[in-house]
Amino acid sequence: MIAKTGKEDRGVTLIELMIVLVIAAILVGGIYTLFMTQQRSYSVQDQVAGAQQDARAALNIMARDIRMAGSLLGSEGFDVNGAQFAVTPNNNAGGTDSITVAHAAEEFISGGNPVTVTNVDVTARKVTLSATTDTDPLFFDLEKKKYLTFEGKDQVYEIYNGTGTATLTLTESPPSYIENVGTKVYRAKSITYLVQDNALRRRENGGDAQPLAGDGITTVVEDLQFAYQVEGSDTWIFDPNPAHTWPAGSTNADIRMVRINITVRTAVQDAAVQDAAPSAQFNQPELEDHTAGLNGPDGFRRRVYTTEVKVRNLK
Repeated sequence: MIAKTGKEDRGVTLIELMIVLVIAAILVGGIYTLFMTQQRSYSVQDQVAGAQQDARAALNIMARDIRMAGSLLGSEGFDVNGAQFAVTPNNNAGGTDSITVAHAAEEFISGGNPVTVTNVDVTARKVTLSATTDTDPLFFDLEKKKYLTFEGKDQVYEIYNGTGTATLTLTESPPSYIENVGTKVYRAKSITYLVQDNALRRRENGGDAQPLAGDGITTVVEDLQFAYQVEGSDTWIFDPNPAHTWPAGSTNADIRMVRINITVRTAVQDAAVQDAAPSAQFNQPELEDHTAGLNGPDGFRRRVYTTEVKVRNLK
């Protein structure tokens, strides 16, 4: 006997199936849209965090080098790979600034001990050290790393010959007394900070500029600006003129304070902000004398970091 089929045993009609598929598509589309929005938001926040970390680390390194400017050298009267002042500004009203500092804070160490002077031949302009310089062949050379100074002597000496040996020939005679007190030896160097290819770079002794912050992929260094105070004045100077508008009688040798401003941004725009009205978008902030030709409005998220550094080795 065949049982009768009631309404409760009926199959799904094509129309019902299509309705279910449409509803499912709407739900999946909504979930996907929400997922992509959250993913983009997470990506942007991750880039913001990376930019912040890069900027803070770079600011600390810059501040350290600027704080040490003039160490064992004085404020001027030398030439370390072209740097003739402890602090040399290079401000640019139409773009990013750069700065060059010179110091001799790197001590020559051999076998875990400081290298000291054991003999001086004033006539031959020779100085003999307690260890040969080939124990660290990268410490001195006759190209970029050829400037040294001695503890307690604010003067730069250039190596003429003898790298890789214990006796160096200098272009100028050092004082004879430094052999009697076991004077320590330091390498003098110049360091330049600049923005190049969307990255903050550090150039040592006129060599290749190495990236310090920003890679153009996740983090972009958009601006770098400096301002200065000279001895006897509390006015911040950021005149782009290479000579600078210092107070009467002041020069680069009188710089005592440096203010660093760095702007970093994400490499990718926030989609929600990018599509918003211009009034809801972001603009590159004005810094120091950089007030024209700025980027925006756009969807890039930016962070600005500022610190003031006292050049503590200059009186």
